[in-house]
Amino acid sequence: MNQLEEEERVLFDGGPPEKLQAWLGLIQQQRPHVVRRALVAIALGWVPLLLLSAWRGQLWWQDSADTFLGDLGAHARFLIAAPALILAETICLPRLTAMAIEFWHGGLVSSADRSQYAATVHSTRRLMTSKLAEGLTIVLAYCAVGALAVQKTGGTVPRWFGSSGVHGIAHLEPAGWWAALVSVPLLLTLILGWMWRLTLWTRFVWLMSKLQLRLIPAHPDHAAGLGFLSFSLRAFTPLGFVIGLLAAGPMFNQVMHQGVSPLDFKFAIAGTVVFSTLVLAAPLMFFSNRLLAAQRHGLFTYGSLALRLGRQFEKKWFASEHTVDKESLAVPDFSATTDLYSITANVYAMRALPVDLRSLAALLIATLVPFVPLALMVAPLSVILEKVAAALL
Repeated sequence: MNQLEEEERVLFDGGPPEKLQAWLGLIQQQRPHVVRRALVAIALGWVPLLLLSAWRGQLWWQDSADTFLGDLGAHARFLIAAPALILAETICLPRLTAMAIEFWHGGLVSSADRSQYAATVHSTRRLMTSKLAEGLTIVLAYCAVGALAVQKTGGTVPRWFGSSGVHGIAHLEPAGWWAALVSVPLLLTLILGWMWRLTLWTRFVWLMSKLQLRLIPAHPDHAAGLGFLSFSLRAFTPLGFVIGLLAAGPMFNQVMHQGVSPLDFKFAIAGTVVFSTLVLAAPLMFFSNRLLAAQRHGLFTYGSLALRLGRQFEKKWFASEHTVDKESLAVPDFSATTDLYSITANVYAMRALPVDLRSLAALLIATLVPFVPLALMVAPLSVILEKVAAALL
């Protein structure tokens, strides 16, 4: 196996904080052990907060949002989102790799552009394993914690975490210290690691869009052969779920403890869904101009051919002296015309983006799933099921 084939095989594997996890012994012999790493993320980011809050008597008070168990946003971040970002690697990264190498192995990249493709694969893999990128994610995570500590004023900090002062957090509880030094930086490092992967995926797609790709306007995927890229949205569904979860956590706190109506968040929920869709689908927009150009070319070529064939067909079969009998339908004229018209119809049905509705719906649903409990607070599940049944039956 040559270097290019080896890099293709693991193109999007790893990424920050891979080297930190390897140093901790969580990655051995290039085997990620994502389940174990997810459990370690819970053990480091959530369990100590639970134990320290219990030790200080801040685990649970009746009808109090300041207790650790009552802080639903904290559980959303440290108990669910952090391990979900690790588990997402098994779903997302292999699919991104498969879609990336499909450009060459699917014949979209010509032999003349093989060197540019190989250079893109090499640089992507080099950046994916960059020590500098990993170091920056950790540094930025702690810088963000410091900035958040300064901004947390006006009683916005729950008591299990600490107390706020005029110019920031005046006092941290033991659980607050652990959250500031371990839990929050861990979550932010995972988020920044995924931002780096998304950046590299966007860069790879952008560089591919600059090549003279061998697009086929009449391809049945209605994307000139680029329809496989739509599966990137399905690969990103775990990230959509995490985005929705991080937005839903604080909303749950306000609904449960402050009496805010879930309907007050309808615009925030809609904004979260739009944000998730735009961020995760944005790389595919690089191909819009190429697809529109391919469609214009296809309309002239296939359209002109279909027009000439149609005129010949009508001249032959619509002539007044031509007799139509049972054997007429057996001649190849009808099937050939139908086949050409079907192929030409694919050109007219081309999309400006390589995105299909099923993949888009999968991403939207994944982002909305964390908000389902909020919807159930507005209307009980039984009422929702009755309305759905009445609409279907």
